Amino acid sequence: MSPAFLAQAFRFAVLAAALALGGMGGALADAWRTYHNDRYGTTIDYPDFFKPGDPPDNDDGLKFTSADGANFSVFASYNALDFDLARYRDFIVKNLAAGEVITYQAHGGDWFVISGTAGPERVFYEKHLLSHGGEMTEGFVTSYPARLKQKYDPVVARMAKSFRSGSGFQTPDKP
Repeated sequence: MSPAFLAQAFRFAVLAAALALGGMGGALADAWRTYHNDRYGTTIDYPDFFKPGDPPDNDDGLKFTSADGANFSVFASYNALDFDLARYRDFIVKNLAAGEVITYQAHGGDWFVISGTAGPERVFYEKHLLSHGGEMTEGFVTSYPARLKQKYDPVVARMAKSFRSGSGFQTPDKP
């Protein structure tokens, strides 16, 4: 192969990569905001195309929606049923909406994730934490149209990575 051919191939590869990342990164390049729940300290970063709804009277979380049909909720509560992580996961799975099918699962020492489809039209993702020494449960739950999977998968990954427990005016002292 000639050096001119290799140089042309390299320029093409760089251009193709830039176009691929540009198409995928549009949602990642949008402005991001941080939601912090004053009561429990639950925190998540989210793109500003999500708009917050009205807070519930008990201030335990918030729901956000986007114009293209995606939504997410962030919430927390005391672990009143005294779940360990396995029982907490089992409870969440048992109470999935009709038609939701889990296609991915993961867990760590104090968290678990489930994700899948809600019929052919939607994708769902949930990350749940046991925090503050097991005294709190915290959740990040989102769903979006399946046709927008390429847009939302990297957005949800970034949001899930940023999702964390924290301190609020009504959290236990344990981290």
